[in-house]
Amino acid sequence: MDNKIKISVILPAYNAEETIGKAIQSIIEQTYKEWELLVINDGSTDETKSVILSFDDPRIKYIENDGNKKLIYTLNRGLELAKGKYIARMDADDISLPERFENQLEYMESHSECVVCGTLIQKFFGNEIIANRFGYVGTSESLKKELLIHSCFMHPTVMLRTDVIKNNNVKYDENFIHAEDYKLWIDLMDYGTFCNLPIVLLKYRMSREQITTKYDKIMHETARRCRRLYISKTESDEVIKSEVSGECITRNSLSKARGNIKLLECLYLSLQNYSISNFFYLIYSGDLFRIRFMVLLAILKRFVKGNNPVL
Repeated sequence: MDNKIKISVILPAYNAEETIGKAIQSIIEQTYKEWELLVINDGSTDETKSVILSFDDPRIKYIENDGNKKLIYTLNRGLELAKGKYIARMDADDISLPERFENQLEYMESHSECVVCGTLIQKFFGNEIIANRFGYVGTSESLKKELLIHSCFMHPTVMLRTDVIKNNNVKYDENFIHAEDYKLWIDLMDYGTFCNLPIVLLKYRMSREQITTKYDKIMHETARRCRRLYISKTESDEVIKSEVSGECITRNSLSKARGNIKLLECLYLSLQNYSISNFFYLIYSGDLFRIRFMVLLAILKRFVKGNNPVL
């Protein structure tokens, strides 16, 4: 670890010639200046390399993979090469606002127990703002509980504590493709607290070519595995853990989960049989009135269209 470098920025790049220039420029324009930018070219076949090398800044480190090794390999290479006290993520098609590092660093330095610090984002498509303020804000406990449903961080906004990553050999898991960040948060939840700063510090570019649209089916299945892993780590009831791992949710688990509404919702969203008897159980058990309205609509939809398990 280099004491002169506070922040190592990991920026993977693959065929990003049209957007990576603005991404790099947004790092150069940070109000906090003590960083290194690890730009890792993952076998691009366009002019990505030329755009990266056009920047004349000694803080920018150009790294090139031997061919297209894919995102998880590239991210883990960045973790290994990082020299800073903190690791910040950045994507080749996003734009960090100038005060991003200053705000995150201030929080991490004053909260030594925090292992992951994210921010809110602004979503945009072309010149159109889709969502001016998006993300999850709450206590560390509430952010960790959010992992039962989905990732609690917007991946390109996060700042990580390097010593926690390296001392515990934490890395992105190649067995969780397209949900590798989700799995990383589950792995890190045991090592400290989580925080999302309640301010927008990154502009997140939406596109039709994004992984989140091209690989929805794969991501859905991997996210299901993340949720089951989360339950195996956090749930004390052996019946619930056994039924979730076996993907066979019964009314026994539903009754045991009533003290945890999000878990109860997940179990109802993962029934193998949306029968008339289970519909009446939802009503007469009182669970109909415990479950949040939008989740209830999703459950009722399953009684019409059939199973689509989240676990």
